Amino acid sequence: MKRWLREPLFWILLAAAALRLTGLFWGLPASDGWDDDGFAPRNFLTALALTWKPGAYFTYPPLHALLLALPSLPVAAWALAHAPSLSQHDVIAEITKPAYMTYFAVVARLVGIVMSLGIIWTIGMMTMIVAGRRASLFAAGACALNVGLTYYGQVSNLDVPYLFWALLSLLFCMRAVLETRPRRFWWAALFAAAAVATKDQAYAIFALSLPLFVAAWFAIDTWPRRHARSVLVTLALAAIVALFALLLVDGALTNLGGFIKRLAFLTGPASQDYAQYHHALAGVFALLGDMFDHYTRGVGAMALALAVLGLAAFALRARGALWLAGMLPLLAAISFTLCFNLAALRTDDRFLLPQSVLACVYIGIAAAFVFAARPMLRWAAAAVLAITCLLSLHQAMAVDAAMLLDPRYDAEHWMAAHVRPSDTIETYGQNAYLPRFPAQAAVIRVAQAPLAPLPGITELRRAYGAPNARYIVVSDWWLRHYTSPRSELGGRRMPSPKQQAQFHDGPARAYFTALRSGRLNYRLAHVSAAATGLWPMLHIHESLNETILIFERVS
Repeated sequence: MKRWLREPLFWILLAAAALRLTGLFWGLPASDGWDDDGFAPRNFLTALALTWKPGAYFTYPPLHALLLALPSLPVAAWALAHAPSLSQHDVIAEITKPAYMTYFAVVARLVGIVMSLGIIWTIGMMTMIVAGRRASLFAAGACALNVGLTYYGQVSNLDVPYLFWALLSLLFCMRAVLETRPRRFWWAALFAAAAVATKDQAYAIFALSLPLFVAAWFAIDTWPRRHARSVLVTLALAAIVALFALLLVDGALTNLGGFIKRLAFLTGPASQDYAQYHHALAGVFALLGDMFDHYTRGVGAMALALAVLGLAAFALRARGALWLAGMLPLLAAISFTLCFNLAALRTDDRFLLPQSVLACVYIGIAAAFVFAARPMLRWAAAAVLAITCLLSLHQAMAVDAAMLLDPRYDAEHWMAAHVRPSDTIETYGQNAYLPRFPAQAAVIRVAQAPLAPLPGITELRRAYGAPNARYIVVSDWWLRHYTSPRSELGGRRMPSPKQQAQFHDGPARAYFTALRSGRLNYRLAHVSAAATGLWPMLHIHESLNETILIFERVS
């Protein structure tokens, strides 16, 4: 413990943990989470149920579900024991109660926090082996203050878990080359398999980077050429074993039909229905332009400048295997951009997270480089870095502020004060977009397609319109998909095919437009919006700072 207390990296990790623990109980207790597309409290149970069921499949691979199942098993068994029967209806009704779901959500968020700290540590180690201790501390600090990682490091989405495994794989590849120990590639291959078995898009980090990395190693270093046979055998065996493990975990060996259906779903509706750029050269340039805008927004411009400086300083000074190892984070970032962003045509925050995290390696190198300069330049650089650090901390803290001051809390307080036991509330949209409703109200959710059920809410499958409830509660972000889909798009993006289909639903658009404009017998009774002032207005994954509208029926 004394040794840890003397380590600056310990304090960096401690500060990062404090930033992430703030939102641990965001939106809880509840029967579902507010982290949109979260893997807990529900999806990991569904993944376990469907991955190995003959002919069935789930959107995500099951590795993280297996990890979450270990600490969740006792509570799940308790819920099964207290269900009236083992029928599907009774089991779902019991296990979706807030007490069980809250436990599952907290467990998943704690695991995500640990993995996000592991990402920070791994980035520090990647930087240390190519640029030394000082650069590693700067890199870890930059990673700890990454805004996207601050958000995804405390929710249950799969973006941090797969990135954790992927970075470990890259670290062992770098060590294998620097230490001329090909056996390190065994761990690299297994960690790469774990990344893909956590979230399929992890393949894009390795698809181009690792083949180029190995080929360049043979080209610039004489050692692998002298030991070519043993190196190639090691690489081949590691790849075969890792692929076998991946197919086994993914269910391809035990449920081939379901596995094929999942791949068809991922390459079809799961990606193309959400594409936000044209399948043409103009769409590629628009996507790259939006990526540049994303990385240069606010304090990001300084971070990008540091990353470019660090990359240039390292590339010009390093030689041989050291140079190659230091280039692997860049190769991985380029590989992900080409093989995922340009393939799926997406630039959501979570899909730009790998590049921003990998850039921290070069930010650390740049910071160490300028601190080694002449005294006058060193003091000027220290001042610039300190300002950048404070601004980045302010942005990261804004994530926590958005969770603690979530507009849904205000909506819940308003409903608790105004909704009477005999009142009915009508609502729309997925669980992640909704506040928690007062227990005394009768809540009806209208949807045109099945949604994950919530206890105490009556689900109605019908067209939107003709409401009869006293109150209507809806997320403004969800509503704008029917009234003005482009209002949620920044930069050069276009509405995805799914958003266009929603907007072209004429009756739904007419109803929601009339509701917003006050042309129905409903008035806008309350608006729960994010507070402005001290904190920047962050919108990440449709989960932060989204406005809730409450309409009340008038005679």
